[in-house]
Amino acid sequence: MSIDPIFWLIAAVGFLVLEGMTFSMVSIWFAAGSAAALLSCLFHPPFKVQAVVFIVVSVLCLAAFKPLTQRLRQKPTPTNGDRSLGREAKVLTPVSAEETGRVRLDGVDWNARCATPGDTLAPGQSCRVTEIHSTLLIVEPVLTESSTH
Repeated sequence: MSIDPIFWLIAAVGFLVLEGMTFSMVSIWFAAGSAAALLSCLFHPPFKVQAVVFIVVSVLCLAAFKPLTQRLRQKPTPTNGDRSLGREAKVLTPVSAEETGRVRLDGVDWNARCATPGDTLAPGQSCRVTEIHSTLLIVEPVLTESSTH
């Protein structure tokens, strides 16, 4: 038995494993090319012919299906919360990294926690939204001239 079928089988499995780890829709086409080269082993052509089958099938699959996969891949839908990142809010109740407090952003009250352990915000202070986790804002203090002196 020639080493060619084993080589193409290992290549096909390797490309499938790589695709399973990345989900990038690139190595799947090389797995298809490897499978086609493995099938060509049934007719006992030389390794060079098998390599050409691998290249041709891989390129054809890539050219035919890559545009389709890009159209099917959905882009993330922006949410209203994305507009709140980086914006300033007013602290309503004490907020720290350990204790959830309340802040007001654009007239809406939110649960909030500080991004950095040790930070504590008092009512009336300004804070900046750094992250949003469902209905919880992660905030940091806004440094002003008076708070740095």
